[in-house]
Amino acid sequence: MLPNSIEISNAEAAPLADWTPEQQIAQMLELCEAQMESATCESDLAVDSLVRAFSGLAETARSIKAAAAAFTPEQRAALGNLDIIKKLESIDRQMSSAVVAFQFYDKLTQRLGHVRYSLSTLALFVCDREQATQREQWRRLFTTLKRLYRTEEEKQLFQMMVEGASADEARDHIHQSTQTLRVATAGEIELF
Repeated sequence: MLPNSIEISNAEAAPLADWTPEQQIAQMLELCEAQMESATCESDLAVDSLVRAFSGLAETARSIKAAAAAFTPEQRAALGNLDIIKKLESIDRQMSSAVVAFQFYDKLTQRLGHVRYSLSTLALFVCDREQATQREQWRRLFTTLKRLYRTEEEKQLFQMMVEGASADEARDHIHQSTQTLRVATAGEIELF
């Protein structure tokens, strides 16, 4: 068997009487959702470890800075006139920048949560043939999903896709908007 091929045994396949294209679509959407959930959980562990490490480093730097502030001029001279306080302030600024950079993960997990919910909702939706064939029901689904989005990028992407843009057009637009936003807000903390 080739590494990229998928082989499903008869035991894994749904009985033919229960098989529908909609169920297959729903099953694949649920698989995508489960894979994102798994990846997010694994990432949470790594990011939590990094946050703890940075928090510990920041606390240690603050402690050293407080101790160095109490040095007498003679003690500073004995250390070779190293300006420990300035170096610790530099470390503090760098750590603050790193914490701001970690905000990407919070934003990423929120957006992946929206995608996971959308996939699950779509999986349930397509299994109801009557509902899935009605334009008004699709409009309601879009309205429900649109309420999830909090960031401007998500809202724009969703709107473009609903209005008929190709996925490539929407991604290009968002990429350009994100680059412009990055330049305009460099160093600022984004709250969402």
